Amino acid sequence: MPYRDPHTAAPTLWAIRQEHGPDLEVSWTAPPAADAKQHRKAIEAALIALHRRDVGASPVANFGRMIPSYEQSSYSDDERRGGPLADGETESNTAPGTEPLPWTNHDNPLAADWMGLDWTEPLALDAVHGEVPESAGVYRIWDGDTPLEYIGQSANLKSRLYRHRRTRDGSLRVAFTPVARADARHRREEIETELIGAHWLACSAAPIDQF
Repeated sequence: MPYRDPHTAAPTLWAIRQEHGPDLEVSWTAPPAADAKQHRKAIEAALIALHRRDVGASPVANFGRMIPSYEQSSYSDDERRGGPLADGETESNTAPGTEPLPWTNHDNPLAADWMGLDWTEPLALDAVHGEVPESAGVYRIWDGDTPLEYIGQSANLKSRLYRHRRTRDGSLRVAFTPVARADARHRREEIETELIGAHWLACSAAPIDQF
């Protein structure tokens, strides 16, 4: 099994090939907008979001996932090779992902129920205080209109928003929503990516400070 660098999906693709190989197929496209890094990453998020919506799950090798019965390699600096596990063994990266969002009001990134989530009332970033929970969830930051400034995820919303309050303009608006099913990092990243992808589809742009 290869290391997770130079590409983090390589160990999972290797494992898929061992189980279902020997061949993988690939196709690609090069739209002009992909010349710019921010647009390219936002288009990737939109494609993953549409895959999740239409298929009901994330692509197998995204978000650092690993298929059952295999252990993930480390990055090359740690020199730990993954491979098949013994019967009955498992690792955390094989845990199921979270289901797709409902896509309610998907074309209005400022809606209180955008993408089917229960967003808090907006407040100024410098007014973020004790009402923010220390739980996992996602948040959005903006300046009065779309495109949004930033979409993020955290295992601790309170800590993350306090950090943004120290480094960003306090007049920016923020809303957040705890997500019970976002207890694992890959699940929070699935939701975050789906939100960024929906934003791209609605606004033809990434959030201003994303990527």
